[in-house]
Amino acid sequence: MLSTQAEVPQRVSDDRFRRAFACFRINHVGDPAAGLTELRRVVHPGGRIAVTIWPHPQAPLQRLWSHAFEAAGAERPPLLPTLEPDKDFARTPEGLCGLLRNAGLKDVRCDAISWVHRADPEDWWSGPANGIGTLGVLMQHQPADMVARIRYEYDRLTAVYRQDDGTLALPTGALLASGSV
Repeated sequence: MLSTQAEVPQRVSDDRFRRAFACFRINHVGDPAAGLTELRRVVHPGGRIAVTIWPHPQAPLQRLWSHAFEAAGAERPPLLPTLEPDKDFARTPEGLCGLLRNAGLKDVRCDAISWVHRADPEDWWSGPANGIGTLGVLMQHQPADMVARIRYEYDRLTAVYRQDDGTLALPTGALLASGSV
């Protein structure tokens, strides 16, 4: 029988896991410190927590979309959420380590990692163009002529990253931080 009431997730018990990972998630919650505190709550003492975030300054992969929107003259709709200044943190190794330490983690370390992201340019365009993620919400709030200008700028900006086979090779990087409970 189907329930007409929404399912409420059950709270995970304390100290349930040996490890917890938050890959590119901490920077998408309204209170990153509270998110880390919750991860710490569910990890055994002596366990480890690891998180990844996109760093600042941004690598070409992350800058691509903001540059395309900016070059096209697109405006950010006011309905898009922003992080409250008192809950924000620097997207640097020091800022991320501080966030983990303030959440009570010990033996905190952070490594900058880099790679080249390879993608079909149409596939890379299709995510935001089809409403996926914050960029997709931003794209959906643009008139058709603005979307065409964004596409023009996207094509112009990605030209330098196109390989002989037509794929994109976009340099990128992340910060990988971890600490023990």
